Amino acid sequence: MNQTVAIFINSEEKELLLSLAIAFEKEYKFNTKLILRDKGVKKFVDKFYPNRSKDIVLTDISCELGNITSEASKIEKKYEQKISMLMSEDRALGQGYLFNVEKIPDVYRASWSHEKKLNEFIHIFKTHEIALNGCDIVIRQWPDKITTMISKDIGASCFTFVPIKFGDRRFWSDNDYITSTNFINRIKKSKIEVTNENPIEYVIESHANKININARFSYMDTVRIAIKLIWNESKKWIRGKQKKDSYHYLGWLPSVFRRITNYNFVKSISKTPKELSQYNLCFFPLHLEPELALLNFSPEFNNSMEAISMISRSLPADSLLVVKEQTLCFGVRSKWYYEQINKIGNVVWADPDIHSWDWIQKSKIIATITGTVGIEAVYMQKPLLSFGAHQIVNHLPTVFFVDTFAKVRKAIDHIYSDALTEDVLENSKLILQKAQIESSIDFPEIENNHFKNKLDIDLAKKTLSHLFSEYPHLRKL
Repeated sequence: MNQTVAIFINSEEKELLLSLAIAFEKEYKFNTKLILRDKGVKKFVDKFYPNRSKDIVLTDISCELGNITSEASKIEKKYEQKISMLMSEDRALGQGYLFNVEKIPDVYRASWSHEKKLNEFIHIFKTHEIALNGCDIVIRQWPDKITTMISKDIGASCFTFVPIKFGDRRFWSDNDYITSTNFINRIKKSKIEVTNENPIEYVIESHANKININARFSYMDTVRIAIKLIWNESKKWIRGKQKKDSYHYLGWLPSVFRRITNYNFVKSISKTPKELSQYNLCFFPLHLEPELALLNFSPEFNNSMEAISMISRSLPADSLLVVKEQTLCFGVRSKWYYEQINKIGNVVWADPDIHSWDWIQKSKIIATITGTVGIEAVYMQKPLLSFGAHQIVNHLPTVFFVDTFAKVRKAIDHIYSDALTEDVLENSKLILQKAQIESSIDFPEIENNHFKNKLDIDLAKKTLSHLFSEYPHLRKL
């Protein structure tokens, strides 16, 4: 009997995911079941692949719930997870945990009572249990802990096809943290020795680079963004297509104008590397909030202000902590946030127009919670303080996982003792690069919008060939 593959399809990368479903069926003879976010996605699937009878629309699933607290306790006991932790990773239900971006627009669901939030969560959980029943393999665009928990319980394997943070290369992750068993093992087992051979030059991920390059902070651009936002939001409101219990109508409009005033303020108090040349520098770039990078990939620690405090109090007198704002976050923080951090004597704001690579190259230590900067630090042969427990770079000898003040101070003292030689730093870079290349395939088609409004079964076969080469047991199911 052929095995069943469940493929979650939302609004993003839906063409690739539908192509994967067709390739699974026609090339590898698997049964497929599409789990569709809503009727809008169902309409898209019907356009390319009509008359599918086994697919499930999540919003169409109904399930009866008993006593809410009793149902919640059963889930916690069965899956050995706290629902409060899982809800804290949701941008709506867990909005109260976003202490560092206090100007995020309000979401209706964020102000619900505890019971109503539990009811919402349990309904989502139950619908996913129903949707995943009888599945052997689960494919999704991004990791989702609800899906992972249920898949593990029913004995299904769960995968996402995600960027590996080296150019446009992608790999199949088998966990919730954009790593994989094979990727981790390649780093742990690698025994590279430094040679005279030139390594492959590091290539920045094109999607992230485009966001930084295209960021504009003029008043004219701000007005254009505001007009576009008002137009799009109004169309949705008139047509009744705004998301239920989501952001308020025009809720993001104040952030559009706040971004330019905050940018100008940070620019006025910021420093350049040249101005700080007499100091040793520790560079800490802030993260995009509220996004998966913090809420999901570092659920145990995601308070940037706490990290800044720990580092600041651990640096010697000849050092400064340089904090750089994330390009897309100027509109979601208050001016107070920037002023408060600026009051710390050995902390300065980085000139927002200077690329992070320039700061990394000038710094003695790099610090991050999650994200690409950790990988870039390894490539530029800089010691790294990693506050995120699940970063792939944590397995390297030049990266120090820190989640307490004591660990931060110990790591900084060790780095300042010059215990890390150039050979050790270069070896870390080579190990990471080798593991990234061996674990991934080049897939620029996603960033080049190759799949926009069309399917490509040949490219889907390419991704599945990579999946089966990394996890050959799947072919035997």
